[in-house]
Amino acid sequence: MSGERNNPRERNRRAQNDERILAGRAVAVFGGSEPLPGSPLYEEARRLGERLARAGARVISGGYGGVMEAASRGARDAGGESVGVTGSFFSERAPNRWLSEVRECGDLFERTKLLIDLSDAFIILPGKSGTLAEVAFLWALDRARQMRSKPVVLCGRMWVDLVAAFERAGVVEEKQRAMTTLCENVEEAIACVGQRLGSRSSRETS
Repeated sequence: MSGERNNPRERNRRAQNDERILAGRAVAVFGGSEPLPGSPLYEEARRLGERLARAGARVISGGYGGVMEAASRGARDAGGESVGVTGSFFSERAPNRWLSEVRECGDLFERTKLLIDLSDAFIILPGKSGTLAEVAFLWALDRARQMRSKPVVLCGRMWVDLVAAFERAGVVEEKQRAMTTLCENVEEAIACVGQRLGSRSSRETS
């Protein structure tokens, strides 16, 4: 097995297989609204959207600026679809211009629930309280058995420290921790989502 992991051709084959699994899927990208074009986090989210679209996945986001805009932009630049779930209560915000479809909701709960319902998996980049609330809501829905288990990938150093603190405090339970993977970069995150979705498809068809 170690030889396979160290073999560039084998790693490339596995990566291509993971990405093929994403074709026709919807992947939500969550993250902060603050990053501006040219900043490291914006460009990382843009690369994520592009990679997802090239793999045939539809990108779902909150539809506004920052990480949401960057992922949408990357998806559209790659010729893919980008769906923005917005809120009429954000009167001071306008949806970003890289959306192929806009779904407007009347309140924050409805918006968050629709983001989750539309998506097969979640890649979550660094953000602030709104992003943290989305992660907590995913865990809460799973814990209450109100959501079919879906892969949750937390991408970035920020999440390593937060999840470790949550575990020490007993905030996150074993099942919810098991559905959550920590990754360092978007390439790892995409590969992880592909593996998780592939494993779930195998279980459902066996």
